Amino acid sequence: MSLLELGGKQFTIPVGEVALGSDANCAIPLSGAGVLPRHVVLERQPDGQVVIRKATPEAEVLVNGVRLGVEPTPLLHGDKLEVGGYELTFVDERRAGTTQFVEKVELPEPTAAPQGRAAPERAATRNTGGRVVSLTDGREYVMSGASLVFGREAGCDVVVPETDVSRRHAEIVQTAQGYLLVDSSTNGTFVNEERVRGQRILRRADVIRIGGQGFRFYADAVPAAAPPAPQAGPAAGTPLAAQAPPGAAERLQLTMDGLEALQRPARGGPLASFLVRVGELRGRRLPVKTPIVNIGRADYNDLVFPDPSVSTAHAKLQLRGGVWLLVDLDSTNGTFVDGERDGSAERGPRAGLSPGHGRR
Repeated sequence: MSLLELGGKQFTIPVGEVALGSDANCAIPLSGAGVLPRHVVLERQPDGQVVIRKATPEAEVLVNGVRLGVEPTPLLHGDKLEVGGYELTFVDERRAGTTQFVEKVELPEPTAAPQGRAAPERAATRNTGGRVVSLTDGREYVMSGASLVFGREAGCDVVVPETDVSRRHAEIVQTAQGYLLVDSSTNGTFVNEERVRGQRILRRADVIRIGGQGFRFYADAVPAAAPPAPQAGPAAGTPLAAQAPPGAAERLQLTMDGLEALQRPARGGPLASFLVRVGELRGRRLPVKTPIVNIGRADYNDLVFPDPSVSTAHAKLQLRGGVWLLVDLDSTNGTFVDGERDGSAERGPRAGLSPGHGRR
């Protein structure tokens, strides 16, 4: 059975179409200035899949914090819908059974780093700016409260609908030392493929695995300590030391920064790529390796453009049904595709994207 939860109420979704809105004839009635008479239509198909679509183009709907576009979108167990100030949770009871115990599996030994290249040192973090990004479907979950709960229950912040995942599997909590991952599961929680023994402080770019799904962790980095005072210059004729390797700004051009030492999917190549045509990165091709790409000036984005015309969180690019959907995140200067300002639009290959002023 499929249903929507709102507070203590549950609304069953039968086979066929169900309308949500302020009209008394809607099967799921909501009141308020932000709710249209017929706002959203939910359609349950014979195979149990539920699809959501806008009932009218003017309707504002968020699915897991992302604006719903013009195309219908399938719902997954635990998806959060925001309509007119209400948050509703989608529940697929087929995904909410008992936890299946999994026998211990011997994991392969980590692949050694290439000779002459050390494994990346993961940066310590503050207890601010915490977020995880799913490496399965690219969804982003921001820590807006004191904790972020993972589990199979639809009420969890991050729902992982697998039988080997506990109802309340693990959570990330804020501490004075940074973000702490606490495991309370039957089958275990893994960080960089190492099982967590009760709890573990997370570091930036750690990968958390719960069941068969992985999540990349980000938070504000602890500021680097001030460098020591420079010593007297070398004597004449003494060769200068080699320059330090490029810093974070250079590395953050890649969508998989910080994951070099982890095994990557055998499927290989990127899903797409950006060819930069204007600006200091002109001529560079930036690979896109996840189906949702966050674009902006802040260093937690997948594609970072350190330009004052680019907002901290500027735009999001999503792959849905083989089509890339561009969503502007209420940026100051807007996002342009082929010279046309966009809020939310579908884009095919070779489209020219320009966040802010001419950065493409």
